[in-house]
Amino acid sequence: MITIGKEDHPIKFGFNALRKYSKMTNTSLADLDKLGQEMTLDNALILMYCGIEDGYRASKQEMKLSVDDLADSIDGDFNAIARCMEILGEMMGQVNEKKPKPKQKKNWLGTD
Repeated sequence: MITIGKEDHPIKFGFNALRKYSKMTNTSLADLDKLGQEMTLDNALILMYCGIEDGYRASKQEMKLSVDDLADSIDGDFNAIARCMEILGEMMGQVNEKKPKPKQKKNWLGTD
């Protein structure tokens, strides 16, 4: 789920969303590994749209949002693009999970 402005939208960057993005932007399969890098604003918006559209499809909900509507929503919430790219990274397995640091053992005096 992604919140843009005051509205929540289901979002899913599965194979179907990437297929639609590839078709809409004429992006090759080899270039999909570069998603989010040096993208045009239009391509970023289309990527978000495809992810949201597939989120609605997967959750069996009707989507009443156009690319232009999405752009209007982002006008008041520019951080939505960054949140969307973060979700993309998580779904694509590119985000490294933070591992807890091991606790340091105290010396025999009870100090570090």
